[in-house]
This record gives sequence, structure tokens and C-alpha cells, in this order.
Amino acid sequence: MSFRLSVFLTFLVTPVAFADPPAQFDPIVCRTIELNEPQMFVDDYFIENRYNEDMISARVAHVLHLPERPSQPLITREEDKPWEVNGLGYAGVVYDPKERLFRMYYQVHVPEEMRGKEGQSPGKYRICYAESEDGLNWKKPLFDLFPYGEQVTTNIVVQGQNEGHSPHIQINTEGIEAETTDPVRNIGTLPSEAFRGHRFLLYSGDGPQFLATSDDGIRFNERQQQVLPRRIDCQQTLVFDGRRNEYVTFLRNKMIFDGPPGDLRRANHRMMTRLSSPELWTLWEGMPTSVLIPDLGDDGRFYAMPTFLYGGVYWGMLNHLAEDPMKMEIELVTSRDGFDWNHLPGRPRLITIGPPGSWDSGMVITADRVIENGDEWWLYYTGYNGYHDEKDRYGSIGLLRFRKEGFVSVRADTRGKTSYLVTRPLLWPGGELALNADAKSGSVKARITDLYRNPVGDFTYDNCEPLSADSTRHTFRWKTGSLNELKGQLVRLEFEFQNADLFTFMASDREYD
Repeated sequence: MSFRLSVFLTFLVTPVAFADPPAQFDPIVCRTIELNEPQMFVDDYFIENRYNEDMISARVAHVLHLPERPSQPLITREEDKPWEVNGLGYAGVVYDPKERLFRMYYQVHVPEEMRGKEGQSPGKYRICYAESEDGLNWKKPLFDLFPYGEQVTTNIVVQGQNEGHSPHIQINTEGIEAETTDPVRNIGTLPSEAFRGHRFLLYSGDGPQFLATSDDGIRFNERQQQVLPRRIDCQQTLVFDGRRNEYVTFLRNKMIFDGPPGDLRRANHRMMTRLSSPELWTLWEGMPTSVLIPDLGDDGRFYAMPTFLYGGVYWGMLNHLAEDPMKMEIELVTSRDGFDWNHLPGRPRLITIGPPGSWDSGMVITADRVIENGDEWWLYYTGYNGYHDEKDRYGSIGLLRFRKEGFVSVRADTRGKTSYLVTRPLLWPGGELALNADAKSGSVKARITDLYRNPVGDFTYDNCEPLSADSTRHTFRWKTGSLNELKGQLVRLEFEFQNADLFTFMASDREYD
């Protein structure tokens, strides 16, 4: 056995010895997975092959799933709140399991005549607050924090010295979510040390981007830490990448591509760049690097990309700003490392503008990330009734409802032919095989094979109890044996399915129905 093979097998800690060529065990070929972490079929990272009974792969393709979309918004401007006269903008939403409340922080565009007057900061944005017990029916409580004209109480919670722009809200739920039976769960949360002992963390613009903490979600200690060295002017979110042990944000690169007219440094900055730091509470002085530049199939300019990390995947809500008319729509893009990004075939839009005359007919922008509610992912979004360059447009906020982990699936041949999916070699971490799949009109069976696709034990299609239902967590069972017996071994998962969509799989230490 070669030295390279011996070292690799020791690294994998597998009790099984192989005599195959070293290339079979290259880490690029094999995949390691964690127990109880969903693995996404959004791309071919885990997929070695997919094909129908005629051996055609293109018939077993990745498919984008569009959301359940509202005809009317949940929250809109109110006449008795003149600071909302220009409508509602960017939004950030978290669920507070301690108070059992959905908390929303949304941006408003202050009329020019009110900027810098009567105790107002000079900027054109403020951050307001709303709350809901069910995420559907919202109220806007008033506080005596920031008056507006003659109104002493408002729902403005962040004014800033310059502006309150593009709120991204995080909540510290360490030890709380584990104790609750609520079906609601925050996705893409930061580690508890990011909060410095507080319950809430706000990342927003006040000229440059700043961090602010709060213990009640209402009163924020503003401008505690400047994160970016200048004003970027787009919606940004924070991601913690535990694999690289760093904080990440995606932004328009004004740092090296902005300047006055005639300056040779001046260039397009409406593309997406990545900036990271090993420390959150510091001025991020690293070099931003471009990760997405508009190309054919794009709408001319990228405006922003709210991003969250889930299941080992960066999920980016890429804002496309068109040229004429200046509509804005959302494309779902994904990445395994935050540097190399994938478009779905044909670059379909996850969220398009609504029909002419509707409340979201001009532009759509999403909230900072999804919230999981039972078997659904909820994504709040702002819709505008006019294009980006129209002066009289205003925004309202609605809700998009997706299947849990259900943005993208691998779909069986739509002509009803039997289809197959074979994973790359996986180092099985133990536990049983759970699948998120919609097979209510068909069926899914699973089997386990070795590197050369020889059956392993009795884990065959014939011995498998098929799934013929719609389930976000289904545990596969065979007539004999448990997959936990294969812990530490390299195996392939194979699925035979018909009239079904496969979303995610997981090695789970618990069994589901």
C-alpha cells in the first residue's frame, strides 16, 4: 500500500482497508458529512451521477421551486406615521423564542424637508420596529426614543448620527431554542460570542457600517464598532463561516472601484464582492475580492446580495437591477465556499416583480435571511409599486413561503420514467438515512453500495421500505440491518425514484416517521 493511501485511510479513521488506486481516495472525490447536518442537493457536490432509465442525465435535473406568494402585503405605510410617507424599505426579521415574538426592523426613507431638522439626523434613512406573535399579523408599538416633528412617540428605534440604513438583525438564543418546543427557528445565526453578552446585535449603515447591541431589541447602543471603512450603500448581511473561522459579508466594492467622474479608479461597483475578517468587533481592513460580475443572462447590474449559511451552503439572494425599465428581481445563487458561486440552469429568478399595477410591480428585495417555521421557510420581502428611477414609488412588506430546505430539488424525469441518483463516496458518520423529498405522486427507494457500486449487505432496493408521501424528514428502513453499523465506512447512497423531488439527505441519530 502506498504512503499516500495509508495516510489518507488513517485520516478517514475507517476500519476498512482498500487496495484501490490512490486516486479513488482523493479528498476531492470523497465527501465527509456531519451527523444531523442536512446535505443539500442544490448542486452536484454530493452527486456522482443522475439519470433516467434511458441513461439520460438532462432528464433528471436541478429544479428551482417558486414560493407561495401573497396577493397583498402584510405591512404597509400608515398615514398617522409621516416618517413612513415614502414607504418601507430593507427589512431584517428574527424570531425571539424567549418572548415568543417575531421582531422586524425595517428601513424608511425620510422626506428631504425633515432631514437634519427638529432633532433629526441629516441622513435620509431611519430604522423602525414592528412585532408579531404569529409572523402574519403585525403591530407597530410606539416609543419615546426618537421624536418626529411634533410626534413625541414613534416606532423609530435607530436614527444614527447620519442615517439608519439596511438593518441586519441577529439574536442570541444560546440555551433558549434548545428548551422550547416552538416550531420556529432562526437560520444563519452568529455564534454567541459575537453578541458580547447581549441578546441582540444590529449590523447597519450610519454612513459606514456599524455594530450595535441591545438587551431588549428596542434600545440599541449605536455606533459601538465601525466594521467597514466607508459607506457602501447596499443591503449587507453577516455570515459566520465555521470552516474558515471567520466572519463574511458580501457588498458592492466601492473601496477600490469608486471615485469622482474622470478619476481612473472609477469603475463599475455594482457587482458582488466578498470581504471577511477573523474578528467581528474590529475595523475590517482586508481586501475585498470579486465573486460575481454581471454577464449574459444577467440584468445589467447587481445591487445587493443578502446571504445566509445553512447546510454547508451559502445561499445568496442576488438582486438584479435592470437598465430599462429599472426593475429589480431576485436570483438564487449558491456557493460551497463563498468564493465560487453557482447559477441554476437558465438563471431563473426566484422572485420576479408582480403583475402591472400590483403593490410589488416595480422592484422586489428580500429580508436578510429565512426563518424556519415548522416544515416551511419564511422569507419576508419588500415590494415596490414603481421602478428604481421612479420618484413616487413606495415599498410594502410581504411574506414568501417555501418548503423547508426547498429552494432546489433534483426532480425525476417529468415523463414518469424511473430515475436514479448516485452520490459520491461518503464517509458515513453513523446514524440512519433521513430524506427530505416530495413523493406523494410517486415513490423513492434507497440502497447502499460500495465504491464500485456493489450492494452492501442487505441494504438493497428490494429490502427497502419505499417512501410514497411528502415528507421533510423521512427515515429509510430496510427489512434487516441499521446504517449505524456502517459508521466509519466509505459508502454510496443510491436512490431510485419516480414522480418525485429530492431536496436533502441527512445522517441522523434519531428516527423520523
